[in-house]
Amino acid sequence: MGSLFKQIYRYTHSREFRHNENLWPHITITRAPEGHIASISYKKKNINIEDLSKLKGTLNVPLSIIATGPSVKDLTLSKLSGMSTLGVNGAYTLMGSINFDYYVIVDRGFVEKKPELVSAILANKELILFTTVLCLNEMLKFVTVENISCRLAIVEDIRYRIFDKSIPSNKCADFFSGCADFLFDSKNKHIGYSKDIRKGIVDAGTVTYWALQIAFYLGGKDIFIAGLDMNNFSKPRFYEDEANKLPSFLAGNYETLIYPSFLYASGIMKDENCKVYNLSLNSALGDEVFKRISIDEV
Repeated sequence: MGSLFKQIYRYTHSREFRHNENLWPHITITRAPEGHIASISYKKKNINIEDLSKLKGTLNVPLSIIATGPSVKDLTLSKLSGMSTLGVNGAYTLMGSINFDYYVIVDRGFVEKKPELVSAILANKELILFTTVLCLNEMLKFVTVENISCRLAIVEDIRYRIFDKSIPSNKCADFFSGCADFLFDSKNKHIGYSKDIRKGIVDAGTVTYWALQIAFYLGGKDIFIAGLDMNNFSKPRFYEDEANKLPSFLAGNYETLIYPSFLYASGIMKDENCKVYNLSLNSALGDEVFKRISIDEV
């Protein structure tokens, strides 16, 4: 039946709407005046979600972001106690030694390959999970609406807003030129940054870039990132081994998208008096991006 709905959607909508084909007709949404998704239902069942406006500026302590580079294995993460903690993707395997306040999953492939881990995150009523409608739709293949206990916050890629037309990456800067909350590199229009996640988030090929924009919106002023290695891409992530390693596309995007995006974001965050530190001393992102410090210095 899903295949039939997809074919009907493709027949009745142009290619610019193709990113919505797996959502129709089961997902319905409404939007708030600020642009973010205000309500969402799945097969006529309402799903409780956070009001993004109420989350703005609510973070008043330092924040650690736990990414998944191999260097996490070398860190004594207990030294980050006293901070709020935001995890991405497989960082949840650290649960028990770390309590997560926030979480970010925006990769449908990760949801599909790690249903047990994602189910555990969805069952944690103590955290706020930032995710997309596309990922949520994938999650609802193995969990019921009733079994979602975490607080859900729905975010969107500015290029693929739900039930809107998609926007080519080289046209985003012009499309959003009238919005002061979206900033784009004047020398490279593929590189951008969002200061207001209610209007959307700029993708840069890595979930950590989403997490950085979310942290800024939450009010983060002192941010410490673990596992932001951006090298040794062939190695397993800290929670993987060679036998269960998921594919990575970071190497192909690093030079043209990932590095220039983080460099661009670092300038914006400095202007906003937001200090970001990289706890991966051997990270490919040099001190010109985020200052690299030992976790002992925290």
